[in-house]
Amino acid sequence: MEDAGQFSKEPPPVPKDISREFSDMDVFGFIEFLHTQRREPALSIEVDWKNPDNAKRLKAFLESKSTGQKRFAAIRATKEQYNQAFNVFASGVKWIEVK
Repeated sequence: MEDAGQFSKEPPPVPKDISREFSDMDVFGFIEFLHTQRREPALSIEVDWKNPDNAKRLKAFLESKSTGQKRFAAIRATKEQYNQAFNVFASGVKWIEVK
């Protein structure tokens, strides 16, 4: 019998970057776009801070993932902006500090 440790694991999927779609589409258009991405194993969004509502949209993106789909999200923001939406960052959206 073979040792289970000898089986090679596949590397995790490289997330498909959908940052442009997130930034360019309105909320409803983006939701429709997400439905077309159901079969993608992983999605990622990295954007500049716009406002707290946009940050909440990114949080919703993370929380509404399809079964088995990995999602990653990050916002480039100042410390002041970070403090405006602390709960968004606490929920899994990565903060990339901008000075």
